[in-house]
Amino acid sequence: MSALFTPFSLKDATLRNRIAIPPMCQSSATDGMANDWHRHHYAGLARGLGGLVIVDATAAIA
Repeated sequence: MSALFTPFSLKDATLRNRIAIPPMCQSSATDGMANDWHRHHYAGLARGLGGLVIVDATAAIA
């Protein structure tokens, strides 16, 4: 089995595998605040194969 799919521990956190989803600059915020789109998008990523989802900053679209 590839080490990619084995758990990874760092201090008190244990990831189910070594796959990390990088931030993707999702700039669809309202007044700089995350909205339902962000919550659904990141929840879907968290349910996927990644062991770690990195959330980026939000921004208002001018």
